[in-house]
Amino acid sequence: MSYSIEKVKLSEVEQLRNLSIQTFKNTFKDEGQYTDEDFSHYFATAYSVKQLTNELLDEQAFTYFYKENEEIVGYFKLNINDAQTEKMGDTYLELQRIYFLPHAQGGGRGKHVFEFAIQKAKELNKIKIWLGVYEKNKQAFEFYKKQGLNVTGKHYFYTGSVEDVDLIMEKEL
Repeated sequence: MSYSIEKVKLSEVEQLRNLSIQTFKNTFKDEGQYTDEDFSHYFATAYSVKQLTNELLDEQAFTYFYKENEEIVGYFKLNINDAQTEKMGDTYLELQRIYFLPHAQGGGRGKHVFEFAIQKAKELNKIKIWLGVYEKNKQAFEFYKKQGLNVTGKHYFYTGSVEDVDLIMEKEL
């Protein structure tokens, strides 16, 4: 199956918003700790058209669609310098928001995204890559360990009123 990774255009912000909401909710709906109000609050802030537009306009943030046979099946975001969600410094690239539709999870797609992120980091003269992974997402954690990332800390992530812990994982390139 052919795939492509394409930078999200400003004119595609509504598609990005819809995909963001759909994939986030699919990923976390079965956790049992989030109410519809928690999701609504999070989506109104993190995934508002205004917020996503600002991110697409930020020269230190790069959002990409993952496509298969021209169909958008996922997306992810790369952040450098001040766009990073944690102040990691200018030698780091952050890999953020890696989400796929349910039918497109697995099958090597995550590896494609990770390899793409490493290549971009090198192009941008970054020597380290990092990400935050939800501490209860054992599958993602094991995948990132296989890619050579190690836990170096944690940070807190809020979905509405719920505080979650993300493990910070990083790798030197």
